Amino acid sequence: MSPYYVDRMDLTIRSLTIVLCLATVTAHAQTGYKRMHNRMLDEAKVLLSNGEYQEAAKIYQLLLPVDPEFTEVRYELGLCLAGTSGQRGRAIPLFERCVAEGHTEAHYQLALALHREERFDEAVTLLQQYKDLHYRLVDDPEVERRITMCRTARLLERDPMDLQIRALGPGVNSSAHDYCPLVTADGRELYFTSRREGTTGSRKDATGQYLEDVYRSVKQGEGAWSKATNVGPPINSGLQDATVGLSPDGRGMIVYRTSDDLVSGDLWMTRMNEQSGWGPLERMTDRINTEHHEPSASIAPEGNEIYFTSDRPGGYGGRDIYRIRQLPDGSWSLPLNLGPVVNTPHDEDAPFIHSDGVTLFFSSNGHNTMGGYDVFRTTLLDGDMNGWSDPENLGYPLNTVNDDIFFTLSADGTTGYFSSERPGGLGGQDIYEVVFPSSQLRKVVVHGLVTDGLERPIRARVLVMDPAGEELVGIYNTDQRTGRFLMVLEPGGRFALSVEAPGFPDHAEELQVPAASGLLEISHDIVLGSGEDQGLTRHEDR
Repeated sequence: MSPYYVDRMDLTIRSLTIVLCLATVTAHAQTGYKRMHNRMLDEAKVLLSNGEYQEAAKIYQLLLPVDPEFTEVRYELGLCLAGTSGQRGRAIPLFERCVAEGHTEAHYQLALALHREERFDEAVTLLQQYKDLHYRLVDDPEVERRITMCRTARLLERDPMDLQIRALGPGVNSSAHDYCPLVTADGRELYFTSRREGTTGSRKDATGQYLEDVYRSVKQGEGAWSKATNVGPPINSGLQDATVGLSPDGRGMIVYRTSDDLVSGDLWMTRMNEQSGWGPLERMTDRINTEHHEPSASIAPEGNEIYFTSDRPGGYGGRDIYRIRQLPDGSWSLPLNLGPVVNTPHDEDAPFIHSDGVTLFFSSNGHNTMGGYDVFRTTLLDGDMNGWSDPENLGYPLNTVNDDIFFTLSADGTTGYFSSERPGGLGGQDIYEVVFPSSQLRKVVVHGLVTDGLERPIRARVLVMDPAGEELVGIYNTDQRTGRFLMVLEPGGRFALSVEAPGFPDHAEELQVPAASGLLEISHDIVLGSGEDQGLTRHEDR
């Protein structure tokens, strides 16, 4: 895949192949092999280790009949097919024969291939057999993680979610990879990334894929989208150019663009001008862009926070999600890692912060994934303390054993868009629409204002407890200038509030949060009186 979206199957194959190639690149003494064949084999191994699977496969297919008993050629051809979209199933019989011939790593690769085919019991059996083999390349924790993925996938498929999924059709999708859909707030325009023929400059990368470009489609009716068109410059160039996120007003777009080497890259911002269209790209802050890889970002609804992903040092694993906040002087804060509740030792990517400002969707190949990237939901429970709810897998059939990624959700929480590679698609990653029977926003947002009797804002601390006052639910601080606060609470709950402010007596009251199926916002203002006065509240649903 591109430097923007990295296929984890690709990385698994390449990391294992590098070890194998180092071990076997000079050890050719096969029946019928001549010097020419050894040179071909060396070339195929180099291509395979570089991820150029299609070119490597062509050579392996020429070599296979030279010595049909050469297990290593058959195994490495299987690796090429397993790493090629639309060809993965063809790797299974190759790996099966390698297993029968006693090839250690073929057990592991066959298990991964069977997992992708949803043959979970067979995959688990092979992984357990692999654990008993000596001199294997994959250690126990990773093998156990793969076994857990199989079991998670089996459980989720047995209890499918009630939702409707449909591909956006040939007007949007192509035989190449199409991914990272961005839909404007009114649902009328779609921007996405494609590697189809006809991208700017018609250049290809080392894997033989066309470079990424940004495309646009317009909704024409119920479920129908216009034929996608290339948005052209200044967004697209002769480099890799990919959609990342839209600003809350829909007039700004974040774009990922590589450097001339097509490997390193940065996030850039462009804004729409009513007369001239999309304006020049401006590189985003160095708080986001570093010498490391930052491929994804999402702007919070008020525009003063950005969530992004990075593999910079100091995180919890491969790629983590961070956020930065705009300071009063217009500069940006230092990045804040979302912490171990959200981030895992593996990869988190494609964050999308909903317009409610508290619900974050992202994809992860850690957590309880079915395989590859799955889409998860978490809620910001305490902004001051960086507190997040446990991520929840959105379930099958939105998530599958393949990569399901770049999820976005409409303002009402009922319609989403994402990209996935699944049976029936046109090729590689395609873009899909998902319609939920009810809103996917599960919390109640409580916002309000703490003032004194003269309606002057107060800097205060609001403690939220269970009704008995025994369990702390959260601590929320008001803005020191405006007195405003925001809390995220469970719908239908009853809570005890305790308000503390310098110069005022402690104030206690009870808050009943309405039950809600979907996003509900309520306003709950608190007025603190003097020592003789009682605190007053103003409360209304919205």
